Amino acid sequence: MKRSKKFINNLIQVVVLVAVAILLWYVTALIFDSELIVPEPWTVIKLTCELLGRGATYLALLVTLARAICAFAVSACVAILLSLLVNLYPKCGFVVDCVVTFLRALPTIAIILVTLIVFNSSIVPMVVAFLVTFPIVYSVLQRAFTYNGKLLDVCKVYDVKASKKIKYMFAPIVRDELLTIVREQLPLCIKVVVAGEVLALPLRGIGRQMYIGKVNLDTANVVALTLLTLVVCFVISGVIALCQKKSESTFIG
Repeated sequence: MKRSKKFINNLIQVVVLVAVAILLWYVTALIFDSELIVPEPWTVIKLTCELLGRGATYLALLVTLARAICAFAVSACVAILLSLLVNLYPKCGFVVDCVVTFLRALPTIAIILVTLIVFNSSIVPMVVAFLVTFPIVYSVLQRAFTYNGKLLDVCKVYDVKASKKIKYMFAPIVRDELLTIVREQLPLCIKVVVAGEVLALPLRGIGRQMYIGKVNLDTANVVALTLLTLVVCFVISGVIALCQKKSESTFIG
């Protein structure tokens, strides 16, 4: 009963938020009175429905999602391995922290421009997404390991082997944090991939379609594609959140 009430309340809040956003959007469109600057919501919604009826849209979405998932998977794997290395061998921490700090401070546009020179256009969005996402995932894991620092101290006192540390301490921490990391960072990864596609112009991708819309001064098409990307990100976050709740309820049960 409580869950159903909470779900209804959340649904009402989402509906009200969407309604207010559409109203503000409509008022802004009336003020500018130009489809080139701010297209009306109904125009964008109609165009979005048209895009959903085209196979090319789904192909572009799948390609962008595949790039984002691939970049995120590599980022997560590298971050997990380096976190384990730093916690098992603290002397390596200074070098790894320097690299992570450098990547975190590096402007995204600079990363895109440099990778455009070095890599193929289809690979650039993935490389950019990796370089942006990796420092964040690494920092989240390090905070989780630091939070469990007392366990590390106990392992030092009893001289626990590295293999047992990985199996009984690090693996559970990574398992508990992984879904949260995916939920929070995969949408960011998608956003960065789209930005990389806009500049790198690979053969396929949502970013390429956005660029074509921009060149043709088709603002409504750009906004519709952005709306589709946002919906995909929200759906992914929602599905992962549901998986988290199910896993938590199963664990409690």
